[in-house]
Amino acid sequence: MIKISKNLKVGVFAFAGIVVLFIGFNFMKGFDFLKSYTKYYIVYKNSAGVVKSTEVLINGFKIGQVEDVGFLNPGDPSKILVTIVVDGQVKMPKGTVAEIASSNILGNKVINIHLGNETEYIASKDTLIGKIEQDFSEIVAPIKEKSEQILTTLDKVFASMNSAFDSTGTAKLSKGIDNLSGTLANINNITSHLSAISTEQEKRVSAMFEHTESILRNLRNNNELIAISIKNVKQITDSIAASNLKSTINHVNTSLAEITDLIDKINKGEGTLGQLANNTELYTNLSSSSKELTSLLADMQKYPGRYFTVSVFGNSKRADKADKKREEDKKK
Repeated sequence: MIKISKNLKVGVFAFAGIVVLFIGFNFMKGFDFLKSYTKYYIVYKNSAGVVKSTEVLINGFKIGQVEDVGFLNPGDPSKILVTIVVDGQVKMPKGTVAEIASSNILGNKVINIHLGNETEYIASKDTLIGKIEQDFSEIVAPIKEKSEQILTTLDKVFASMNSAFDSTGTAKLSKGIDNLSGTLANINNITSHLSAISTEQEKRVSAMFEHTESILRNLRNNNELIAISIKNVKQITDSIAASNLKSTINHVNTSLAEITDLIDKINKGEGTLGQLANNTELYTNLSSSSKELTSLLADMQKYPGRYFTVSVFGNSKRADKADKKREEDKKK
């Protein structure tokens, strides 16, 4: 029989204790050494609260956990590398997304796996697509801001109501209600008038449409006559267009030129009309002769005996009487 030394026994028990401790610690962390696990990497802009042992879920079922969190490039915090280990039986199709989300209202984080639709699978230690769900605080922040604005507005409204319902405000409110009642009465009266006007205008519009319909009916009935009239007008316009209009216009232009020349000669005093229009002395003489002739004719009508002394029967008594009458009129 082999004799085992005490030191060997202590070493074996110590090693067994360490192994049991390591297995128990990993079991407490969620690792089952009886299962095979597959490792994947995910790159995020920030860790969003993910730490080691953060659960990895599919449809709410845990399939693994976060093994490590660190920088993708040492010293560069712009990109975070998260290493996860998941059950080896779960295959990750290409296009699978690993989304960091909140598991409860307290903000505890999990990584939800959204499987892709591709037929090819992602190999072990390959990289999944990373996505960060909008944080609850980011969702609540706009609501909080709006709530604060609403509360501020309500505060102003209540302050206005307090000032409106004091003793002075109540009186003003009562007066405003009275004015509102009067306004509503006026509006009711205006509405009645408008209704009456609308009825009258409706009758007028109806009559107008009847007249319009009558006119259109007449037009339809006299369509043939209208067509004939339009044809006649077209023939007249065609005849006018076909006439020697240019020759007529040229003749008119010639006549106007001759009239212009005649007027120019009259203005210059040429010819009889020119002398009459421009010779003042001739006009004066003619005017004087006309006056003397008028006076002579008037005298002859008034005293014909003086001018007609020859009698058919050789008697001059009528002329003598006319001369005497004339002399008496002169004396008067």
